[in-house]
Amino acid sequence: MDLNLVRAPYRPDAKAALHRLIQHHSAGVVTDYPLLLAPELSRRILHANTEVMHQAMQQHTLAGVRALLPSAMLLGNAPAKPHFFAVDFALSYDRQAQLTPQLIELQAFPSMLAMSFFLEQHYGPTVLAGLTLIQRQQLWQQMLKAELLPEQGEVIMLDYQPLAQRSALSFILTAKLGVPTVCLTGLYRKGRQLYFRLNGRERKVQRIYNRLILAALPPDVAQRARQLLSDAEVNWLGHPDWYYFVSKASMLFMHGPWLPQVSLINSPATDPLLPNSVCKPLFDFAGRGVELSPTAAYLSSLPSADYMLQQKVCYAPCVMTAQQQSLKTEIRVLSLWPENTPEPVTVAMMARVSAGAYMGMNQQQDAGGATVALSPQEALCG
Repeated sequence: MDLNLVRAPYRPDAKAALHRLIQHHSAGVVTDYPLLLAPELSRRILHANTEVMHQAMQQHTLAGVRALLPSAMLLGNAPAKPHFFAVDFALSYDRQAQLTPQLIELQAFPSMLAMSFFLEQHYGPTVLAGLTLIQRQQLWQQMLKAELLPEQGEVIMLDYQPLAQRSALSFILTAKLGVPTVCLTGLYRKGRQLYFRLNGRERKVQRIYNRLILAALPPDVAQRARQLLSDAEVNWLGHPDWYYFVSKASMLFMHGPWLPQVSLINSPATDPLLPNSVCKPLFDFAGRGVELSPTAAYLSSLPSADYMLQQKVCYAPCVMTAQQQSLKTEIRVLSLWPENTPEPVTVAMMARVSAGAYMGMNQQQDAGGATVALSPQEALCG
């Protein structure tokens, strides 16, 4: 077995620095264990990530996903390509007892970039895609404020009740770059222009760095969001529709050794897959609606056909804490896609560890939570 491809040294220093910087309960989602990945494991993960992003953007995949999407979920007028990718891989053992990545889900959506950069700075920066940590941070900040003149308006980071979320630290760290966090309820319109108030002054919104997921909102709030945003004259960095165009549903049209078997719940492949599968809603988020042991009766009780079965992945217990607690691991590879680059650029690797059955941030307890995955330079360049 690959026994030494992941190390998790006890390093409370970065978490302590985060707590000093952010006096907020959300800093508690970070663990004391950075993951140190061997070069060969990093190569496996990054190769799989490149394949996933490429297949997600192929026309047959995009067309297949859009055919499954209820049109009412979309705002419309999305740009031709997404600005972000977040791709989650479980670390599992294959038949040769090698540690290998298995795709769990993907999103064309910004994740906790600010947190990842902060932790990498404190745990020891590496090189990804030939870029240093400083270069990757600069690329992200250039996308946030590209060609923006003060008189044109503000860049805001948008969500609903952002500081009440488990990922609030991402909003707080991003705000320290001069990008204010705005709750959806703080936006208002004049004609097709969007505005908010900051320090008592009215500010025009020119660009939205979007963290809003319409499917996650209460129905009345979602309706209000559509009224505000659907035809607003605003520049999107992370258009809400791309959250659906690249999603778990994309996996139904992919292939590769990193892909567990998947099927729609009403397809002929459902019966043989059911005994060793999980059931997931196609377009929900953060582990909501996931059933770990679905039955035929459960499938028949679902309110719609917008669910899929995914073969269970056996997570390798490859992380051991200082308290001798064995943890499962997911690696989230984060990529940016600037307007002037032909391919996405990988900029960070998050990790989530868990001692329980669920990996989502909303279900973590004890030693589980988020951290950063680091690898030597030679694994990731050239």
